[in-house]
Amino acid sequence: MNETAITNQNFEFNSGDLADENLISNIIDVFYPSLLDDYRVNRYFYSRPIEEQTKPLKLLINALLKTDGVNLKQVSELADNFFTAAFARGNAKPSLVNNRDFAFLEMFVTGDLVGGEQQSRLIVLCPAHSHLLRLQPNDDNYDVVIEHLADALQQLKVADKLASQILAFAETGRDNILGRGKEIYNEEGVSTYFRTHG
Repeated sequence: MNETAITNQNFEFNSGDLADENLISNIIDVFYPSLLDDYRVNRYFYSRPIEEQTKPLKLLINALLKTDGVNLKQVSELADNFFTAAFARGNAKPSLVNNRDFAFLEMFVTGDLVGGEQQSRLIVLCPAHSHLLRLQPNDDNYDVVIEHLADALQQLKVADKLASQILAFAETGRDNILGRGKEIYNEEGVSTYFRTHG
């Protein structure tokens, strides 16, 4: 079997250990509804039926875990499908007020009314990733996602070693999902920088 090695800083494992499509599907079926029910992160998700959101996520995760190598163009397209299904919306959900809701006031506090050199620029993984980045997720939000994933793995009684590998795999996406990584695939040379309103 040809296995793709995935590396996250000091942690390395073989994707072949995680490539069970039924297991991935079951994990997502338990994990995803808990995200949608959690007030700390549910404001980020669009109100499409859950099946419309989980189907592209399952396809994306399975493509990332293929044992015969990862096709970056395909992964980019699958990521675009998932971000569109989960986060693209025409109607904004009301949210609990938090410090990120007033990020647009930053320019008054810093005195940067014309947009100077200190702007924070995020990297878009794929075009639809901007739908999530507009909502300005942060590390605390990603920690909630990891928490729900760990709970789902425990609920499904996934072996400790495999659960650790799955959680480590999920951690490899933190910087990219939060806009601090790099694009997946860009054959047109289109700018992938994204500037939030704050």
